[in-house]
Amino acid sequence: MSHRLFLRRYLCLLALAGLLGSGAALATDAPAPALVADSDVKVERSNGAFTVDLTVHAPVAPERAWAVLTDFEHMADFVPNLNSSQVSERSDSMLKVTQKGVAHYGIFSSHFESTREIHLAPPHEIRAHGVGGNIQRMESRMQLEAEGSGTRLTYHAEVLPGFWLPPLIGPSLVQHETAGQFSAMLQEMLRRQ
Repeated sequence: MSHRLFLRRYLCLLALAGLLGSGAALATDAPAPALVADSDVKVERSNGAFTVDLTVHAPVAPERAWAVLTDFEHMADFVPNLNSSQVSERSDSMLKVTQKGVAHYGIFSSHFESTREIHLAPPHEIRAHGVGGNIQRMESRMQLEAEGSGTRLTYHAEVLPGFWLPPLIGPSLVQHETAGQFSAMLQEMLRRQ
């Protein structure tokens, strides 16, 4: 497999996995300060699948954190790599969200489209289940809990890509990109205060 094809497929995994259930940014022209360090994100790989865990403090009220994490209609306005984010189905506790965009990594870029069923249990939990894309399985859970003057966000995701990723590079890149995604979401939460 060529290096360029490998990188394209890896970028698609990151974008389609929706590690936040939001398709948060992989890269920006002028990145915001990192509010989450790579070392804060725990990534394990087993049999080709990735498990991602992170607990982070958002210095905003739970209602503000919830509003940003579930604002799928406007997500393309504050997530740099999204061109569109549309809700195609809605009920009291479930959304079906389709997002399209371009992930950039150095000189490489890759278009992506992701469709997920988002299950809401306000104001404490958001679960996402991948129903479209080039991954075999994607499940994520975001839990929100009041903590002092802010909100503790506890995130867990399990992703099985539909293609091979190298054992040494894959986990480090997932760790780095997850930290960047959470930093971007926290920046939006702070901006809305």
